[in-house]
Amino acid sequence: MLCSTFIRLRPLHSSFVRLNGRRWRGTPIIRYRHSLLLGTVAAGTLFLTHSSNSQQCCNCESKTQEQLGYNENRLMTIRIHHTNNKKEQTRWLQRLRHAAFVIWRGIEIVVMFSPLVVLAPAAAIVSYADSSWKRLLGHTNHNLQHNSSFASNIAWSYTLFSLQYLGPAFVKLGQWAATRRDLFPVSFCIRLSELHSSTQPHAFAHTQKTLVEAFGENYESRGLVLKESDIILGSGSAAQVYKATLKSATNEKPVAVKVLHPSIGLKVERDLSLMQYIANFIDTCIPLQSVKMLSLPRAVTNFADIMRRQVDLRVERDNLESFRDNFKSSPSVYFPEPQRHWVSEQVLVEDYIGDGARPISHYLEDDSVNGLKERRALAGTFVRSALKMVFTDNFVHSDLHPGNVFVREEKSEQNETKYVITFLDAGIATTLQPNDRKNLRDLFKAVVFNDGYTAGTLMIERARFERCSSIPGGKEKFASGVQDVISEFHDKRKQGLTLGAVSIGALLAKVLDLCRVYHVEIDPAMSSIVISMMVLEGLGRSLDPDLNLIKTAMPFLVGKV
Repeated sequence: MLCSTFIRLRPLHSSFVRLNGRRWRGTPIIRYRHSLLLGTVAAGTLFLTHSSNSQQCCNCESKTQEQLGYNENRLMTIRIHHTNNKKEQTRWLQRLRHAAFVIWRGIEIVVMFSPLVVLAPAAAIVSYADSSWKRLLGHTNHNLQHNSSFASNIAWSYTLFSLQYLGPAFVKLGQWAATRRDLFPVSFCIRLSELHSSTQPHAFAHTQKTLVEAFGENYESRGLVLKESDIILGSGSAAQVYKATLKSATNEKPVAVKVLHPSIGLKVERDLSLMQYIANFIDTCIPLQSVKMLSLPRAVTNFADIMRRQVDLRVERDNLESFRDNFKSSPSVYFPEPQRHWVSEQVLVEDYIGDGARPISHYLEDDSVNGLKERRALAGTFVRSALKMVFTDNFVHSDLHPGNVFVREEKSEQNETKYVITFLDAGIATTLQPNDRKNLRDLFKAVVFNDGYTAGTLMIERARFERCSSIPGGKEKFASGVQDVISEFHDKRKQGLTLGAVSIGALLAKVLDLCRVYHVEIDPAMSSIVISMMVLEGLGRSLDPDLNLIKTAMPFLVGKV
């Protein structure tokens, strides 16, 4: 660039120079020096100009990049803000939808039960008048199932219809109440026991459609034969069961086909959503420590997990296989065998337990001498199997209402009657964590040895989280509270620790209440075990209130079984 500038400028200044305002013809040296000077100055000027332009270009590019970066950040900020607005709008819409759902569901519940405001008092008045008139005439009828008036039948029919209409959660509540003859009148329990196997059945068209979706349109040619005329063995809160035939190349045998009700998953999710919303609302809006300690959202989550397992029949298949393995050496206890390759999420094919099997509720209705003898025989087997589930196997059937327990009578070689208890509907099963299992065993031992203080201390030491230690005297108060509960039950040993004298379910419930008050965390599954124990205990008490619970449980507590 310097040379080209010198060559270009030299012709313009080759002959003359201006000195003191006059133009002089310079010598070659002067002309050369002058041209070199002018060329150098011009080159420097151009270099500086180019450098300046380059710097300006760099600055422009930098500013452009900064502007682009700013615009991109600005655009990103706008997008994030827009996304946050959409999320906030979505949250508000969800809240509005949940609020509308809660209001609608609440109105639905109130409307469904409102006729009982008239029907229940009318039935009570008519029943009282009818029984009084019969007493005057000298007529007596001790059969509680038939000693009811027309008005009472109408009221109960509507009650059962309302529970079934409102969904599985309400049916489960009624089934639980039917087992608690220690809490409710016998006539009340007999009426509600119809929910165990007599809920509204669904149409056969749904069953056929479900079978096709599960096993294909050729399921009949593969061996499963189910006709519309086949017997419906039962219809529960989640599914109904048919008696069908399963054919193979060598033989055919009767089987039970269990099919979920239409939209059962949606109905369960509907009620779970309502329960979760109410639990969250109470936990958030009521700033009381006692409410916080209830941990309602966590309790609902645990219950939701149990309910969701019940509407997936593959879970029940797995549970049946586990129970069969646990009781393979117990000939008096039986679990149906699921048929391999005939199980899906909505269909379960299993062994048929036989036409001679009768629900255990059949034995609860017989108050004769022979009937009481049969109950005592059944109570021992039933309670021992329940204790084995809890203390030996740590795998507990958590849906043992009378509709899920059947009895088969078999004749031995000595022509003696042998009772085989069959457990059905094993979709809900509960397992405790090792520490909580030890706590449960220690509580039972504490009843025997009247040492609740040690049991309470061990519960604190095993807890994953506890606040007793941070409360002055908290550990001692908790352990003393457990001792008080245990002593109350231990004092009843004079009466005999029979199912009629003590309530293990109530004991466990009181201990759980102490855990809540003193913030001693336990496995949420413990609550499910407590509920299961209360149901098992209520059914066992109905069979034989004189059964000595501790004597029966002792081999399981000391590890001999």
